[in-house]
Amino acid sequence: MLQPSRPAAFLSKSKYLRGLQCPKLLWYEYNRKKDIPPPEPVIQLAFDEGKKVGKLAQELYPDGVLVERLWDPQKQHERSIEKLKLRKTLFEAGFVHQRAYALADILAPVENDYWDLIEVKSSTGVKEEHLHDAAFQMYVYEGAGVKIDKCCVMYVNGDYVRRGKIEPEKFFLKEDITRQSRILMRKIGSAVDTLLKVVAGKDMPEIKIGPHCRSPRDCPLQDICWSFLPDQDNIFLLYSGGKRSFELLEEGVDKLTEIPDDYKLNYKQVIQVEAHRLKEAYIDREALREFLEGARYPLYFLDFETIRPAIPVYDLTRPHEPIPFQYSLNVVAGEGAQPIHHSYLAPGKSDPRPEILRQLKELIGQEGSIVAYSASFEKLCLRKAAEANPEYRDWVKSLSDRFLDLLEPFQKFNYYHPAQAGSASLKAVLPAITGESYEGMGIAEGGTASAEYYRVTFGNKVSDQESARVRKALEDYCEMDTMGMVKILEVLKRITKEG
Repeated sequence: MLQPSRPAAFLSKSKYLRGLQCPKLLWYEYNRKKDIPPPEPVIQLAFDEGKKVGKLAQELYPDGVLVERLWDPQKQHERSIEKLKLRKTLFEAGFVHQRAYALADILAPVENDYWDLIEVKSSTGVKEEHLHDAAFQMYVYEGAGVKIDKCCVMYVNGDYVRRGKIEPEKFFLKEDITRQSRILMRKIGSAVDTLLKVVAGKDMPEIKIGPHCRSPRDCPLQDICWSFLPDQDNIFLLYSGGKRSFELLEEGVDKLTEIPDDYKLNYKQVIQVEAHRLKEAYIDREALREFLEGARYPLYFLDFETIRPAIPVYDLTRPHEPIPFQYSLNVVAGEGAQPIHHSYLAPGKSDPRPEILRQLKELIGQEGSIVAYSASFEKLCLRKAAEANPEYRDWVKSLSDRFLDLLEPFQKFNYYHPAQAGSASLKAVLPAITGESYEGMGIAEGGTASAEYYRVTFGNKVSDQESARVRKALEDYCEMDTMGMVKILEVLKRITKEG
């Protein structure tokens, strides 16, 4: 039985934005917070990166004053009001207006007792959610008596290249969003009142699932809110279903197998639905044979794991650029030969790209196909690495036409098994086609691999034992990717011979 909620003291900016996405999520924040799953490692990494970017932006204002955080909004408000008298740039000044509360990343004094409000973001551009973010802040600050002249978003310059120490004045770009924010401010007062009533209510609001569950970000309640859907063949497994899946659900269709025959689907969706109805794989053997004809021995099965730090950690890299810190390479010399495994995992904080390029140039011969899953990513990593290490540019360029993208036959639905659940990813295809999976592995997907490597390499207070555990899990995971590709290709060959 749901318990009556306690009265909500204040509505913070982050909670306001969650409430805009879904009132039910906001209600959980105040009434059943313990039931909200903790953020995945990749989400936590993004939070941590955002904090680092915010700290870096403060360097642009060397005389700025950090308003020490007090966890009582009213006391933070009173302290910030006092700091305003200094007429210096303030960091994390917090204000209260009625029952709304917000902290400013940067509040910079300008003429005539006015201030510029500057929100710092780790993205490489201004997003729609940033406008709502800034509008809420303006609503609170002006309601608290702070005169705002301009409202700006300071974001990351995606073209910035690190050369030595990070240069904040080049790293950041700034965009004036005052006009958009003031337009959005007109509705904030009523929105705040509505959301405060939601969180004070004893009953959880009934909100239907919809596109808002995934926009502007994935809602952590999806496992709870979507649990009513069938475990097998649910309508949201429809390939590129998008709004169609929600429309079908509104019409009472919750399974792929129940989609009416006269409902308009594209050819991939038709293949998928038919496979689920028959409970067997769809196979276009002719198309698979054409694909396999592109495989030339020796075969080099290649996979990278990467980090994408918002603030570049190595020279000659850009914000959010994928930097390979690990590779796995399985070499199959000829038909029936056993794969020979090679790997590398960067041992420390130094730039791993020169060593990765050096090793791969020695290991990958001048002939044979380089097999990757979604090969454009491996190509991008190599190309970017060679830009910073020009002695490898010609070699990397020579590899381009040798890549064989193992994603292709699954993306084109030349092969589709119901167990793929609408996905052509390696994590979905491997168990569907070979029966093997990543289940039970210490690290089982790329986002976690990136976050964990970053944590044990650049984080603080990580023991040697913990670092060794994570590095072993990384080695196992990356090898699983390339060995998985070897096995998938073997199955495809067998399938074409059977036809």
